[in-house]
Amino acid sequence: MSNKDGLVSKVIAKLHQHKAKEFGKLKYAPNFNKASRFILVWDSSCSPAETKAIKEYIEYLKNAGKQVIRIVYFNVKTKDETPLVPEVNTYHVGKWDFDRTGFPKAEDLKNVLLQDTDFFISLDLLGNWQFLGMASVCKAACKVGPYNAKHLGNYDVLVKPTEKHGMNQYLCDLKEHLNKLA
Repeated sequence: MSNKDGLVSKVIAKLHQHKAKEFGKLKYAPNFNKASRFILVWDSSCSPAETKAIKEYIEYLKNAGKQVIRIVYFNVKTKDETPLVPEVNTYHVGKWDFDRTGFPKAEDLKNVLLQDTDFFISLDLLGNWQFLGMASVCKAACKVGPYNAKHLGNYDVLVKPTEKHGMNQYLCDLKEHLNKLA
């Protein structure tokens, strides 16, 4: 269920932007070097090469002394269909955790997103509604996502990878841009 140019998609996009304003932000500008808490969200359907690049990025953050909370989205209808057992600081979410417009409805997911966090980083290069919904609700000081002109209201920093849909390039660009927030 990705964003199309239809009427339903336009209405949902407006809902997400309105909800983002409703939740507000923390009262400080994040400094990447001093930031300690990160939330990374991505889709489980990433290719093995993309998953490897994501794991390397998480290790990069951990080696820099950052606490990383991972939220992995599975495109399945029930929790029983999730193939993996979550690790520490990892949350597996699926369609059951979201309403029809992509907003989180599960209390566990809402609690994670509403904690004070320095950075919320979306690794969803397709613009799925669930990732936009999480960004809208999240209480992170800085919300980072892939560039799309429609997502200006959902994210604070938009990063455009030079290759189309290239996860490796997107992660390299993330490192470069976020290190400038010092």
